[in-house]
Amino acid sequence: MAAIGGLIAAFGLDLFLVPGGIIAGGVTGISALASHLTGIHTGMFVFALNLPLLLLAYRESVRRKVRIAAVGLLSFSICSILFFPVPALIDSKIGSAGIGGIFLGLGIGIGLRYGVILDTLQMPKITQPLSEMLTRLRLPYIHVAINLFILTLAGLLLGWERAMYSAIACLTALETGRITTSSLPLRREVRIRTLYEADIRHNMKAIMGYESRAIEPGDDTTFTGDSIGAEVLVYRVHILEMPRLKSIVRSLDPNVEITIIQK
Repeated sequence: MAAIGGLIAAFGLDLFLVPGGIIAGGVTGISALASHLTGIHTGMFVFALNLPLLLLAYRESVRRKVRIAAVGLLSFSICSILFFPVPALIDSKIGSAGIGGIFLGLGIGIGLRYGVILDTLQMPKITQPLSEMLTRLRLPYIHVAINLFILTLAGLLLGWERAMYSAIACLTALETGRITTSSLPLRREVRIRTLYEADIRHNMKAIMGYESRAIEPGDDTTFTGDSIGAEVLVYRVHILEMPRLKSIVRSLDPNVEITIIQK
């Protein structure tokens, strides 16, 4: 999902925004502006500018999160470089700003759902380490000020018409990112009733990395089976991993009962 988020963000950036001379704020906007001025691939600037901020945001994180973040950033940068020579998919400036902003925000939002920072300054929610740092510096809205500065600079260098379209792309990306991170549940609670509790628990941990948790007090979920001595395992699983989970569980217990709950 980190790689997919990077791919989608690069698709919006380099097939819609950059060919139309439109930027979208944040580090991505700085990279696009630098690309317009120098002719160097946008992806190179995306990687070089985001990497120090990414290391700051994950300075206290476990290695697994750092690896996932690196995958997302590399996917974004590499796909941006590959898409760079491709001409714009549409000629309309307003269409490029809107569609490009949607894809950019969607990719950034997907990355955030999995703890990946694709653009440190162009996200609806700043990560806790960066938020704490900005609070200590008494600059809680520094990212807003930077976006305004970038759009103003774009107006001076590229023209105010492009700056207007860039503002549309920036707002579209931010709103799409906000919706993606807050309104679209991508995980489901899965409850498994089985006589092979130990085997399933072990395989879920070894193969998919999931730990079972206890059912909350007062839960009234019912199962149709009547297996005596059956245990109930509870997992939070991404919807894309649901078929894999069912395959693993049913290979161990063909009579297993699986209940999926959206929370």
